[in-house]
Amino acid sequence: MPRHLVVAALAAIAVAGCASNQPRETELASWTSESVRASMTPEERKAMAHEAWIQAVSLDLRGQDQLAMEFVQTAAFYDPDDRHLNISLARRLREFRRSPEALGVLRRALRQDGPESAAEWELAAGLWQEAGQKDSADRAWSRVLELEPKSREALLGKASLAEARGDLATAAQCFARLADLYGPNALPLVERAESHWIKLGQPDSALSLLKSRWSRHRVPTEGEKLARLLGASGKVDEAIALFDTLARLEPEDSQKYDLFSARFLLAAGRREAALARFRQILADDPTSVRARVSLGAVLLDLDSAEQARTVFRQILDADSGNATAWYFLGLTAQRVRQTDSARRFLDRSIALDPQVIETWIRRGMLEIEDDSLRRAADVFARMVQAWPTLAQSRFLYGYTLARLAHRNLRHPDREASPPDSEPVATTYRRLAVLQLDTAIQIDSQMQRARFERGSLLERLGRIDEALADLRVAVQLHPDDANTANYLGYLLADHNRSLPEAEALITRALLLDPDNHAYLDSYAWLLFRQGRFQEALVSIDKSLSNGQSDRTIRQHRARILEALGRMPEAIGIWKDLLAEDPGDPTNRAARERLNLK
Repeated sequence: MPRHLVVAALAAIAVAGCASNQPRETELASWTSESVRASMTPEERKAMAHEAWIQAVSLDLRGQDQLAMEFVQTAAFYDPDDRHLNISLARRLREFRRSPEALGVLRRALRQDGPESAAEWELAAGLWQEAGQKDSADRAWSRVLELEPKSREALLGKASLAEARGDLATAAQCFARLADLYGPNALPLVERAESHWIKLGQPDSALSLLKSRWSRHRVPTEGEKLARLLGASGKVDEAIALFDTLARLEPEDSQKYDLFSARFLLAAGRREAALARFRQILADDPTSVRARVSLGAVLLDLDSAEQARTVFRQILDADSGNATAWYFLGLTAQRVRQTDSARRFLDRSIALDPQVIETWIRRGMLEIEDDSLRRAADVFARMVQAWPTLAQSRFLYGYTLARLAHRNLRHPDREASPPDSEPVATTYRRLAVLQLDTAIQIDSQMQRARFERGSLLERLGRIDEALADLRVAVQLHPDDANTANYLGYLLADHNRSLPEAEALITRALLLDPDNHAYLDSYAWLLFRQGRFQEALVSIDKSLSNGQSDRTIRQHRARILEALGRMPEAIGIWKDLLAEDPGDPTNRAARERLNLK
């Protein structure tokens, strides 16, 4: 076909499309059929593709986006081996929300010869990400960075994908590089990188980033973050030196920096130095309520309760509505065992500022420490009403109800009794489980809630559910020896998964090798495994430090029975029966051994 006819035909289609403001699909279809393409020579096909591309550019300039895309399709149809045409078509298809088609075209383009560009790999990364092919998207962003190391879009894309798969190290590195590109105005990026490194237990990486940025940009906000991280990492002198520098750079915030310095001194155990700094702050600004509250808190921490009381009274004489001063005055009263006064002061703080969760917690814990569990339950019930979606309030209420359940046991010194034999305790346990259920729904990573609920479910006879909760609790906090031992003991006691039980109890003993409860658990596990002589060694070690726990003695008697040392076993059982003839385990021994 002569070239002038190709040009005339495409121009006519374009003009017709512009006149009607609609793409002329029938005309285009007639020119993009396989039969038409097959009738052309290679030179004619390239000419057709070239002219279609020119028409597309012209239509694009006139705002005819849809028709322009159709002409790009025509160009790519006649020259399917042109990498540039295919990439242009893929980009336009994506713009028209035809991403699956765009991805197919782009895959073909990336396999074709031609120079690579960061832009085409950015397009690939976006399309793969939309298709849920995250690994391919990540590789595409990496290729972008190879071609254009300062691509902000690629760094952000890789960081987002890394966060989604839990690769916090890669995410932190990407955010750090982005922060470098954005210069001094990059605080959110710095915070993301710092947060990830802290979670990974790599504070030195966060410090390195902040030190580098401070040396280059001297942004006070980042300097404060650096100083606080230095202090939290135990580098108190470096932190104080930096706070002093910040105070000189921003004199209007000097008191804030001085307070940070004093608090880090306090946290480092340098109490007299902290006290001196707080007093200097007050000397510089005698009206500073914040410094006076901090001074009182330090005095309280130094066990100078009377001096602390004087400071807080001075604050309240000037401002009786200072909720923080009432809070610390309550702590001061509690320190000197004036419980009724502590209640009044904490209640006053709550009335003035009911949104401070710490005050509510301290108020409830005051009642627990005073062994007033019903009062504590009332406080935490009010806390649940105030913050129904706060996992901590649900946990504290459930924990207190669990304590009330134990308080209402008919035989609190026994290991366990059937739930239906202690109706009041069982009711409290069920109420506690409901609160802990909600706490876990709000925060599935709350290890203490898992442990408490597991313990309650075991007491309610729901063993499978209890074991499931305790397994999660162990996963959440592998170094918690108490949880590992408790789960291991339950498994051994119910004769389930003994290899798992052994691993758990061994872990607990590695963390606390002389704990009599853990030694008893290990002895009971060995008994279940038929290793009676080893069990006796462990149980005797458990009792060697003067322990006379009833359960441990029951276990020792059972081990002695298994070893055939009946006179010793019977002697223990008789002592136990004399102490508590109603204990189910003791009664079972009397029947088993026909004791009188």
